[in-house]
Amino acid sequence: MTTLKLSEAKAHLGSYARKASEGEHFIIAERNRPIAMLTPCVDESKGIRPVLGLLKGQLSIPTDFDAPMEEFENDFYSS
Repeated sequence: MTTLKLSEAKAHLGSYARKASEGEHFIIAERNRPIAMLTPCVDESKGIRPVLGLLKGQLSIPTDFDAPMEEFENDFYSS
């Protein structure tokens, strides 16, 4: 991630905006203090891509997850 001075970002905003649209990220700083970030936007027409493995290790599925539920079957199939 590149840090830009505010004056540099103002002077060449079009160039940095193009680079951001290609995937680069920029931090804009004033007096060496970060004040803004220039990042690419998500293209809504393409949808949001899922992040695979995002919850890895945080969820557990019981071994009997797909086992028949007797109470449900009795209620559903009994007359």
